[in-house]
Amino acid sequence: MNRLSSLIYHSVHTNGWLADAVYSTAYPFRHAWRRIRNWKARSDNITAEELYQYRHLGAIACMAIGVTNICNARCVFCAYPRAMDSKDLKGGVMPLPLFKKIVDEWVSVGGNQIDLTHTVGDPLIDPGLLDKIKYAIQEAGIKRLSFTTNGILLNRNDTYRRLIDAGVTAIYISTSGTDKESYEKVYGVKHYEDMLSGVHNLLEYNRSKGEPTSIAIRFRNAQKPSEIIRSQDFIRAIKPYFSTKVRCNFTADFDNWGGMIKKEDVFGNMKLRHAPERVDLPCRFLFSFIVRYDGSVRLCGCRFNRSDMDDMVVGNIQEHSLIEISKNSKSWEIIKGFYAGRRPDTCLGCSLYNPINRLWLRNQQQSIRDHANNQAALGIKQSGEAVTTPQWQHDLAVKTD
Repeated sequence: MNRLSSLIYHSVHTNGWLADAVYSTAYPFRHAWRRIRNWKARSDNITAEELYQYRHLGAIACMAIGVTNICNARCVFCAYPRAMDSKDLKGGVMPLPLFKKIVDEWVSVGGNQIDLTHTVGDPLIDPGLLDKIKYAIQEAGIKRLSFTTNGILLNRNDTYRRLIDAGVTAIYISTSGTDKESYEKVYGVKHYEDMLSGVHNLLEYNRSKGEPTSIAIRFRNAQKPSEIIRSQDFIRAIKPYFSTKVRCNFTADFDNWGGMIKKEDVFGNMKLRHAPERVDLPCRFLFSFIVRYDGSVRLCGCRFNRSDMDDMVVGNIQEHSLIEISKNSKSWEIIKGFYAGRRPDTCLGCSLYNPINRLWLRNQQQSIRDHANNQAALGIKQSGEAVTTPQWQHDLAVKTD
């Protein structure tokens, strides 16, 4: 974020009436924009033939390694408490050897960015998180490492210091607001003081070190933005640290988790996103991958349907490599099924649906060229894949039954 855009951004997010105006108009604007976006995707009409070569894992893909799916909050806008109460979700923490295997495979295909956030869960729950971070950055050579946390455990064992010192690139804080009563109602736990103190210490230590880490505080707010901005806790513990690398934002609308979250589950200033218009084109989030704590690999780490072992799981890294899994028939069947109107149960009512379009495809192509050029400059040989084979012809067959 450059200085001018930072100035404009922080002007909005430190002025109560301006923030209220911007975020109140953002809700209808985003709904209208999604309708235009879907129309554009339909008119672009990217075919399965065009898409096939971008189906698999590569250095430009988004890779998330979910170190744990256990959380210490019970947010009203999240599926986690419902999945745990129903016992559909089985929690766990990723062993270090498995983490190393995943990172090594990712680096071997040219990947250099990872996110440690699972679909649900808080990475700080993982007692071995710092060892994993150190391995990824210092030994495997990961250039960008980020994760999202609710901040409740930042103070434990001076974790806020150790994260900054370990070289984490970006930390995203998911929290409700700066009012204890509202926080406890939205996040379902009595850890407001722990969160606020931890976030303040993180911001302070990051500044003392010259701001090596980008930090974004993402308010999942039931309060109006102006109520947060004018609160004493915001003014004291957060606002003084805003810079080109430290920012905050508010939530204009909340996802429905494929229909699991209902209108009656949210309250105050919280609004659910409108149900998406159905377009028979794959969602762009299908081209990201997330590895569960036990090695299970899922397409799309955004949401799940009752459990993270749902119909989006396409393999396990302890049985096959990441590349093999991303190229297997199950992965492609999910993607191409969208063309025939077939969607996994997880995707049926998902309000995060974002169809691919021509601009997305051009960006994919440009990213691949840029990566190839960078690798060539480093003297690293590129491996290609032939796509005009009988198997390719077979894979592209889109069944309509």
